[in-house]
Amino acid sequence: MKRDMELVREILLAIQERTSLKTAPLILEGRDEAVVGRHLEMLFYAGLVDGTTSQPLSSPYAKIYVKDLTWAGHDFLSAMENKGVWSKIKQSFSAAELAGMPLDVLKDVGVGLLKEYAKGKVGLGGG
Repeated sequence: MKRDMELVREILLAIQERTSLKTAPLILEGRDEAVVGRHLEMLFYAGLVDGTTSQPLSSPYAKIYVKDLTWAGHDFLSAMENKGVWSKIKQSFSAAELAGMPLDVLKDVGVGLLKEYAKGKVGLGGG
């Protein structure tokens, strides 16, 4: 299975919107539970999601019970939640290129675009 960075962004946004810190499963309406589960598992092991895990024998992926985003998860999402930044990234890279891009590289690109945007907002040049 290839990573779906649009789904990764959607998962992180959904976690950020939660109002409770009680661990709970994450369900995204209209999305395949197994695909969401596997992406959530990857995000958990990448250190972006805080929670607990269990590995049911009948499941091909670990069940993640989400508490919140980690500090690194919040940092990553800060760059990716800006619609202008995300739009520019999606225009510049194909879905296949995004799927193959390490999270650190994607974060660096997003942060770079966000820096340009912020500098432009305060009159220091940039986007």
